[in-house]
Amino acid sequence: MTGDIFLTNRKERAAMPNSSYVVTLYQKLSFLPFLCRGLGAQCGGMRKEFIFIDDGSSDGTPEALRERIASWPEVLIIRQRNTGSAPALNRGLALARGRYIKPMDGDDILLPWASERMLRAMLGAKADAALGQGDERSIYAPAETRADDIAALPAPDEIPAAANSLLEKRLRCTQASLSQWMFEATLLPQIKGCDPSVFIQNYSQELEIALASKVAIVRGLLLLIPASAPGRFSDNEGQILHDINLALLRFWRRHPDLSLRLRRFALQRAVQRAASWTFRRGGANLLHPVSLLRVPAALGLLKPDLAVHKQVCDVFRATHSIRPMPGADQV
Repeated sequence: MTGDIFLTNRKERAAMPNSSYVVTLYQKLSFLPFLCRGLGAQCGGMRKEFIFIDDGSSDGTPEALRERIASWPEVLIIRQRNTGSAPALNRGLALARGRYIKPMDGDDILLPWASERMLRAMLGAKADAALGQGDERSIYAPAETRADDIAALPAPDEIPAAANSLLEKRLRCTQASLSQWMFEATLLPQIKGCDPSVFIQNYSQELEIALASKVAIVRGLLLLIPASAPGRFSDNEGQILHDINLALLRFWRRHPDLSLRLRRFALQRAVQRAASWTFRRGGANLLHPVSLLRVPAALGLLKPDLAVHKQVCDVFRATHSIRPMPGADQV
């Protein structure tokens, strides 16, 4: 599998799409009915294109997807060898032609009114990105949810959107699902895709979007996430926290023009996250080397050199299996 185009219904000479849905897939066969039902039910009358990047699935995902959406207009499915979700998403972003980009994880369910409300929020707030913030208690799909139920769901009342600058909040705690974002394609040259050194693609991309844009916060339920997805890396708490710290430190190094306050805050968060992990999972005390980094980090005396970088990332490897990106520079 070398990255062949598996199916294309693209009409190169047709009017350019308003929205590009960029979907990454790996071993998502059982989720395809829900994913496709949600995408196919999007309201709003926008011209849409759908770009699916299959990252080396061996469970029949691309073949089943091809059958399920063969009649859709403006579809591109690409198969590539397994390189990780960040390179897969970057490839899809590079192929997108729409004015607006809607990234999607392959096991998430976009509710019919989601795209329309996010776009309306961006336009109303004169923002160039939108972030959906649903009630965390209701975002997980019940086990009995059927794919055909999705299109028939009644739209809840729309809550007015609020515009905000989100970088500091995202430095504190990432949202962890790119399916909750939509943004203008004009941001792509600035955000430059996901950091290919970070396995879970959401974290680095979200920081870049938050830095580059004014964000419209769209409240209310826009998508559902399966309560259970065997093998999902987001179920590995150590992987999540490792990748958040890795993304933070690499973001710190890529943006030396960030204010000193934000750079210090990002490093404090990485150190505190690592120190808390050593207490909870490693049985460490206040004299643990990572814990001792908290004071100089708070005082702005710490720089994320190689030694510090390894300390605040490697503590997660002591208790959990962490998947790195093959051949990536993780410093």
